[in-house]
Amino acid sequence: MINYFLRSLIDWIFRRRSTGLTLVRIGVPLLAVVLVGLTIGVEIPTSQGPLVLKWDSSGSTGVLSYGVFVIASLIVLIGLGLIIRDIREEGRKKVIVIEARGLRDWQGQPLASAVPWSVPGRREQVIVDLRQGLVDGQIVSPDVALRRLAGLADDISRRCDGLDRLDISFVLGGLAPVPFLFLLGVIVDDESRTFFMDWERTRHDWQTLAEEDDGKRFVVTGLEKVHAQIRRVALCVSASYDVLDADVQVAEPNVPIIKMELDGRNTNSHWSELKQQKLAQQFLDTVMVLARQGVSEISLFLAAPASLALRLGTLYDKRNLPHVEVNQFEQGDPKRFPWAVRMPVSGLPLAEVRQR
Repeated sequence: MINYFLRSLIDWIFRRRSTGLTLVRIGVPLLAVVLVGLTIGVEIPTSQGPLVLKWDSSGSTGVLSYGVFVIASLIVLIGLGLIIRDIREEGRKKVIVIEARGLRDWQGQPLASAVPWSVPGRREQVIVDLRQGLVDGQIVSPDVALRRLAGLADDISRRCDGLDRLDISFVLGGLAPVPFLFLLGVIVDDESRTFFMDWERTRHDWQTLAEEDDGKRFVVTGLEKVHAQIRRVALCVSASYDVLDADVQVAEPNVPIIKMELDGRNTNSHWSELKQQKLAQQFLDTVMVLARQGVSEISLFLAAPASLALRLGTLYDKRNLPHVEVNQFEQGDPKRFPWAVRMPVSGLPLAEVRQR
């Protein structure tokens, strides 16, 4: 706790912007000037004549010097008090950093080390390693990987036990197959404050979603194909790469295809927090439209950056939205989508792997 306090104090001094730190920065120079004046004397020229600060208890100059000294001392003390209060409040907060590893067998920069200090609280790192059975970046045994995620919900509950929900934040990121990223989002849910980060492949580090919103959104087509007799649909979300109809029809040959295609999509069109929020709302609205039209099962084909896949999972209502299974694309497999993960929503207690 002492080490955390010292690290937090150093961080407040050199990085943070706060009312307490501003007061200290104002009060300390003023206090230094007064102390120098009380010791050796300082003369400050003004339009009304020189202002002399020196050790002299007689006359108006002495009263002014003591008055400035008292005010400067109060400013510094109040500032220090506010800084200590803020550090103590931050000490009560917890940031649970969950990183999914499942595409590359590497030991890169941990996500927890890249979380910005603008996210207040003590960091707790949770690494979900899905790489057992990994061959050349491909998970050959999704059931094994799924078991790695099975205990995450209990782990999160243990870490949050006894804490106010307002004192808990999550930071999510990872390099893993889309079905497991979506599932991780479903497990975390959206009941606490959640931040998303993504891996910047050209710079080889974790980045926040700090770019401006370019205003580009999903173009939704195919909803007119859904009628009262339709119970299952294929929802194809193209947010980075294209989800091709021919590939989808191999996996789902006899269901209507609903498309959500991001205008101007590419592998770097996701670095805006506001844009992702808007895209996630579009996704949720589309799923709700399908639910109102009687759809009870959604086969989701999602081509999206990791941060967006995680976000969509956190927003998916476990109780009120249709069953959903998220498909895994494999370029070299003739089945194109050889397996999918059924999410623990709409009454399904545990996630399941569905092999084709």
